[in-house]
Amino acid sequence: QTHASIMNMHRTWQPLRRHLTHRLNRSFGSIAHLQRNPSHATLSDKDIAHFESIIDNSAGNAIVSGTAQELSSYNTDWLKKYIGASRLVLRPKTTDEVSAILSYCNERRLPIHTQAGNTSLVGGGVPVFDEIVLSTSRMNNILSFDQVSGILVCEAGCVLQETDSYLRLDNDTVYPSIPRDRKHTIPHIFPLDLGAKGTCQIGGNISTNAGGLRLVRYGSLHGTVLGLEVVTADGTVLDLLSECRKDNTGYDLKQLFIGSEGGLGV
Repeated sequence: QTHASIMNMHRTWQPLRRHLTHRLNRSFGSIAHLQRNPSHATLSDKDIAHFESIIDNSAGNAIVSGTAQELSSYNTDWLKKYIGASRLVLRPKTTDEVSAILSYCNERRLPIHTQAGNTSLVGGGVPVFDEIVLSTSRMNNILSFDQVSGILVCEAGCVLQETDSYLRLDNDTVYPSIPRDRKHTIPHIFPLDLGAKGTCQIGGNISTNAGGLRLVRYGSLHGTVLGLEVVTADGTVLDLLSECRKDNTGYDLKQLFIGSEGGLGV
């Protein structure tokens, strides 16, 4: 009887085991089963020429094109597990450039993938196929900091460790938008700390609702982020910036974008 019970239990668990194995393979396995959307357009030389006309490339590093192998740092995730095939990387400097890029890609049906520091361990930071990579790495200015309220306004490409060091007064970094004589004098601490802080960017942290080592003490980014400026897929710019800790004027739309991983906007 005992043996029969064990056999019956074994038969009962077999379907569940197969189901769990299937789910694990889908979650952590290969992406080879995915197919590129046939309705998406393919990048052409004309498209690249258009991007050159709307992005300031005077520094020579705003537009990076080449083979998938030449762009391996943008196509390969941190674990070297997921590898995309993008042939073009756009590195805008301003919100207007991001808006122009997304508006054109939406009109042309060109797939695009937003990338911050590319420190994701689950392949979320790299393209799946040949999507255009929109890198926020050049949008790396701190715009303002109020040492009385502790409110910081910065761009999406600010590196977490550099931003934290700036707040702590650990270095003499002076951003072009903040004159030296207006730099704060009271040390502060950024309410987020990650193992990838030397590379990850603030925009990527917010888009993934990153937690990190200071989550228990300071709470999640849903509470510490007061406002956002977001560009939607059609190029519309949503000004959701606010310095009010309590703001009941309308819907709190910024919460939709925190943790949305760039699916709703940049």
